[in-house]
Amino acid sequence: MPSEIRRLLFRSHEIITAITEYFHRRGIALPLGTASRIIILEAPQAHAILEVTTDIGTIIEVEVTAEMLAASLILYCINRKIPLPAEADKRLQRVQEDAVALVVVKHAKPGA
Repeated sequence: MPSEIRRLLFRSHEIITAITEYFHRRGIALPLGTASRIIILEAPQAHAILEVTTDIGTIIEVEVTAEMLAASLILYCINRKIPLPAEADKRLQRVQEDAVALVVVKHAKPGA
């Protein structure tokens, strides 16, 4: 049975935008300041640390779980009309310290 595999690469500015939009939509408050840096961690699955720089220069780290990161990137795609099949398997893959890929695997249905 054939499968389709897509890999959408998100760089730091897109990930930061995705996370801030997700937090805003969910009503989760971020610290006051500017989201300045994202760090992608791998173990045991891809998750992130969002660094927020306050007006006085203090850096506050906000933990973003793997589930929140995946939901953020999926919402980012939905908001920008990037098609993602609902029935596909989706997982995150760390590409670099500040980049992540959303891997989408869609399996063909038998008899289709």
